[in-house]
Amino acid sequence: MRMSMAKRGVKSGGLKLGLTALVMALSMMVASHAEAAERAIAVTLRPGGVDAAKNISFVDVTLITTQEEGRRGLLRLPLVINNVKTSAMSVENLRARDADGDLALTAGYNPDGVKKYRYWRASRPVHGPVTVTYRIPITNALNPLGAAPPLELRSESGGFSGLVGTYVMLPDSDEPYRLRLNWDFTALGGDALGLSTLGVGTQTSTAKTPDELESTFTMGGHVGHEPGQPATDGFFSAWQGTPPFDARALMQWTHRLYGSYLTFFASPGATYNVFLRRNKINPGGGVEIGNSFVGTFDDGTPVEEFKLTLAHEMVHTFVGGLDEKDELAASWFSEGLAVYYQRLLPLRAGEITREAYLDDLNITAARYYTDLLNTTPNDQIPARFWADTRVRVLPYDRGALYFAQLNAEIVKASHGKRSLDDLVLPFLKRRTAGEKLTQAAWVEVVTRELGDKGKQQFDDMMAGKVIALDSDAFGVCFQRTQKPLRRYVLGFDPTVLVQPRRIIRGLVPGSAAAKAGLKDGDEILKPVPQDGIQADQNAKMKLLVRRGGKVWDVSYLPRGEVVPTWQWMAVDTPGCR
Repeated sequence: MRMSMAKRGVKSGGLKLGLTALVMALSMMVASHAEAAERAIAVTLRPGGVDAAKNISFVDVTLITTQEEGRRGLLRLPLVINNVKTSAMSVENLRARDADGDLALTAGYNPDGVKKYRYWRASRPVHGPVTVTYRIPITNALNPLGAAPPLELRSESGGFSGLVGTYVMLPDSDEPYRLRLNWDFTALGGDALGLSTLGVGTQTSTAKTPDELESTFTMGGHVGHEPGQPATDGFFSAWQGTPPFDARALMQWTHRLYGSYLTFFASPGATYNVFLRRNKINPGGGVEIGNSFVGTFDDGTPVEEFKLTLAHEMVHTFVGGLDEKDELAASWFSEGLAVYYQRLLPLRAGEITREAYLDDLNITAARYYTDLLNTTPNDQIPARFWADTRVRVLPYDRGALYFAQLNAEIVKASHGKRSLDDLVLPFLKRRTAGEKLTQAAWVEVVTRELGDKGKQQFDDMMAGKVIALDSDAFGVCFQRTQKPLRRYVLGFDPTVLVQPRRIIRGLVPGSAAAKAGLKDGDEILKPVPQDGIQADQNAKMKLLVRRGGKVWDVSYLPRGEVVPTWQWMAVDTPGCR
């Protein structure tokens, strides 16, 4: 649903509802949508008070849902979602009732399922609406599975946030439900605010399957927000904790850039929400969820770099992805376009300098051309995506350089009359007409524009052939040069870092890791960020290591051989200054 929050009649602040009111609300929802045979689930989030560390230590969840009469299989919660360990094993004080009274629930698992869940089954057939209450502790423990999006429950400075799929039980069903999300800030009081990817305050989703509803992000409590009220153009932002930069000024910059995106993509009805929170693993990154972005920071996050992260993620709202079954296999399109436009659109809008544009371009080029695995075929990326950062960044870097190459070819063939924009914008408009955006459809577009050469360049990119860009690929104001840069080399088997216990194996003799004193069998005690380190030639790998009864810090520069690498430099000519 693309609708501005102002049109939704949003009100700031929480809503306090007792169980009676919730049941009445649920009954009204069921009645109003009976003809569409839609089911409903009402969820109220009630965070605890702030402790001495200014954190919220738990959130109480109340949910009321309709079930088929006589059904016993009721609820489920993923054990892992997008490589994030959820709170499924931390449920406390679980109670349930239906029209016949108290209802005992028994937990179980699906060890053979593609997506692992913890399930709750009723001890007898249920009758009428089912009310379930439970508590989820908020520990702020680091995700033990390593690199992953910022989705787990976390708290700071009187606020908390997390993806619904990490802590809210949902019906064990594939049928569509309308989720009504309510907030109860009795324990917090003051200016506590509840918001989600559905909107600000109490909101009701469109009918979606529980699997789809899992991808609802929530943030509540004492959080900062900008603007004071949701803007008429659909922009709203909130942050949990205290970033190392002026969050309000950054969100005002983001709002201005959002306005320029609305014009470029001709989407005046789009909405966009930004959520910011602290993250000790891969800070400065984040994840796009629907028409929203969850961004992260730590004490050293540079605001100018973070601006381009925001610019990147906002492109996703307008571009979306290809309608392909394997999203990771098709991510060259969504991530490649997002990287390509993340610097170009802010430059056109006057929101970044030419120097900032060039710096970001060279980060992409350096990471791609020094990547030892940059010839990995696209069809191998899904299986290796989370296990190796050198594979994980390919849809971003290779995709962006493919689109830069394509743009240069279009400009050259049309003598400057056409560009990549003239392919992308009409292609995206097909979605509004109800068409599927497929990889095959994109190949038809580029073939129609450039003939066999366009198709061959696409096939080469998918096969893993290194992309060779002309010197003027980014326009006459930039020219190609060569710089000696070093490859990223972790120094041991990269799959170690995505294991629950990170035990070093496959140590590379002579590597910087080996020279720093690491040995096979050493245990790495904390999750490790890699994506940002790989992009920074001078960034050191910092590990907390245990060997036997000894624990110590290890730091080394994860670099290997020097390779000649293409970079671009500004041309100091009239019209380019």
